[in-house]
Amino acid sequence: MSLPEGPPVSPSADPVSGPAEHTGAELRALARLAGPVVLSQFAANALALVSTAVIGRLGQGELAAAAYGSAIYYLFFVALSGMMLAVAPRAAAAHGAGDHQGVTRALHAGFRLALLLAGVMLPFTYLLSTQLHRFAPPELDTGLVASYLRLYALGMPAVLLFTALRGAMEATGRPGVVTLIAALGVATVSLASPALAFGWGPLPALGLSGAAAASALAAWVMFLTLLPQVLRRVEPLMPGTPMRAEVRSLFSLGWPIGLTLGAEAGMFSVTSLLMGNFGNQALAAHNVAFQIITALFMIPLGLSTAASIRVAQAAGAGRLRLARRAGLLGIALAAGVMLLFAVLETLMPQRFIGVFVNTSDPANTALIATTVSLLAIAALFQVVDGVQVSANASLRGLQDTRVPLLLSLASFWGLGMPVGYLLAFVLDLGPRGLWYGLLVGLLAAAILQLTRFLRLTARMKRGAKAGQLSS
Repeated sequence: MSLPEGPPVSPSADPVSGPAEHTGAELRALARLAGPVVLSQFAANALALVSTAVIGRLGQGELAAAAYGSAIYYLFFVALSGMMLAVAPRAAAAHGAGDHQGVTRALHAGFRLALLLAGVMLPFTYLLSTQLHRFAPPELDTGLVASYLRLYALGMPAVLLFTALRGAMEATGRPGVVTLIAALGVATVSLASPALAFGWGPLPALGLSGAAAASALAAWVMFLTLLPQVLRRVEPLMPGTPMRAEVRSLFSLGWPIGLTLGAEAGMFSVTSLLMGNFGNQALAAHNVAFQIITALFMIPLGLSTAASIRVAQAAGAGRLRLARRAGLLGIALAAGVMLLFAVLETLMPQRFIGVFVNTSDPANTALIATTVSLLAIAALFQVVDGVQVSANASLRGLQDTRVPLLLSLASFWGLGMPVGYLLAFVLDLGPRGLWYGLLVGLLAAAILQLTRFLRLTARMKRGAKAGQLSS
């Protein structure tokens, strides 16, 4: 697909492209980029939060069905969206090197890749929704899960295309527009989700299906609104530019990113599926606790995205010392933020839980107690989760994706999932055992990814110094 052309933007429009030789200057540059990116992440996650809050008012059965359907969907979708994250580091490296056509090529390749991925995975998701009765727990209403999954998946192409657009904007230091449009998406789902679920005015009460349709609608609104904004800001693609090589390069960089994120998300998704063996109450509690920690995780996730872009820009400009500093600052900030939230969750868990369920209703007593126990474990792994996601993103900024993939697979699937299964089903710790497995996997990933970043940047600096001496 070829994008329409628009006028180029001068490099001076980039607020973070100037020199940042000292830690304080780099911290300010990182903060200028991270602020809007964090807000965008919050807005993106608010789409799921609003939907979950609406579904929670429909009942535990609907909440469990949405949790199970979402677990299946994101088991595959996170890997797809992870591939699209390759647009940002490629565009950022080109931007850092002053190659404006490189930014444009990355965006165009992202569009082609997004359409290809959606064309393959959307029919697969629909097919999977027809086979739920073969493997879903008997307590679940598979009809509810299937309708939710099919409608929710309609937003898949829009989200993938939006991710490509977002990557180009953030890579060139223009994240504010993305933030505003993400907020528009939240406003859309905040109105449409309850309106379609409960039947406001002349609208029919569609229940869980209405909440799923509202999420898909919001995704398309965001993409269609951001598209013309990006086209006005990105340099036009030169006629006759070959794109196959760029698409292949993007895919080569992106598939390890997708599988790395898929490895982590898959660990959480499979945990959700296994949680179904402990009943609807445990699955609903897991969903509430997971939504809470996911909401809080948006800050370190946004920081890691900003760090990845700063690392890529510095590396693209040949400033390896600055690339290392940007990554380490992003890692430290992410860990500090998650430590603060871990303390707050421990001190006032019901404040967080009350966003999703009525804590004063006696019928929810057992659900709340299970959720509190899971949040206590989450407080342990959130700090290391902040470290591992930001270290991995910093490696992505260096366009190092294949070794981090192997480290993630070893951490999450070689260690985290087996430990969780052993604790939950063999040692009879139940839902808490599965979450202890998450803790083990994330801790291992944090140690391995941070070590990789430190060693790789040290080696790159030595290589650059040796090259300067030989010349």
